[in-house]
Amino acid sequence: MALIRKLAETGAVADPAALEQVFTDSRIRDVIHIGPHVLLPHLRTGAVNGLVVALGVAAEPLPSDTDRADGRARIVVLVLAAPSAASLYLQTVAALARTLRHDHVVARLLAARTPEEVLGVSEIRELVIQPRLLVRDVMTQRVYRVAPDAPLRELVSLMSAHRLRAVPVVGEQREVLGLVTDRDLLRYLMPHVIRIRAENEAIHGGPGVIAAGATARDVMSRTVMCISEDQPLAEVANIMLNKDVDRLPVVSEGQLTGFLTRGDIIRKLFGL
Repeated sequence: MALIRKLAETGAVADPAALEQVFTDSRIRDVIHIGPHVLLPHLRTGAVNGLVVALGVAAEPLPSDTDRADGRARIVVLVLAAPSAASLYLQTVAALARTLRHDHVVARLLAARTPEEVLGVSEIRELVIQPRLLVRDVMTQRVYRVAPDAPLRELVSLMSAHRLRAVPVVGEQREVLGLVTDRDLLRYLMPHVIRIRAENEAIHGGPGVIAAGATARDVMSRTVMCISEDQPLAEVANIMLNKDVDRLPVVSEGQLTGFLTRGDIIRKLFGL
């Protein structure tokens, strides 16, 4: 709240009362814990017109009711972004998170007693936001895929062996025809498991073959959202959040060239 009021004094917050109400009414869900000393809450809100960052160092450890905090955090970096600032939002959060993972930077911030001393930390003063990342910079280029006529047993073995949660189904020109997820498999196989197990136990006294003759075509989802290699990563991340999807095939000129997951984005942005 102190940081919000400071931002309001500078005119950086268009609607301070609305922003304070957001923090008063509910606990902010998006908080990155960086070690024991740093909290990085970030929020997209119409209360600001662009991208705003405030950094504060408390004199004493801050109380917290979050599950992961251990009561030692003193540094808070608040990132507020208007919905239209999506292109810079993720890159800014990522750049701050990477910088604040260094113990010597945190130590100097904890020792600071004035704003001037905070800005005297060169890593903060000279913080560089990475240029706009594209999907091709983050995506996994090695993609396991199957043809539509691939036997279901082969598909299950592939997903099991490589711990895959989704496999694209492609045609002869590597065009994406569908996608098989672990959810699709479970939905398709469970009725067969129950029916065939019951029949075989009644006749032979044991389990039998599941969905014999089934192929990837029988299981795949045919409505598949694909993204381009050239799309901005921030734009795709927003699509994933708004559509509640965690993995997307990547195409170039109609051909499958990669796969992007939320985990890929997190590992790239935060250096994990």
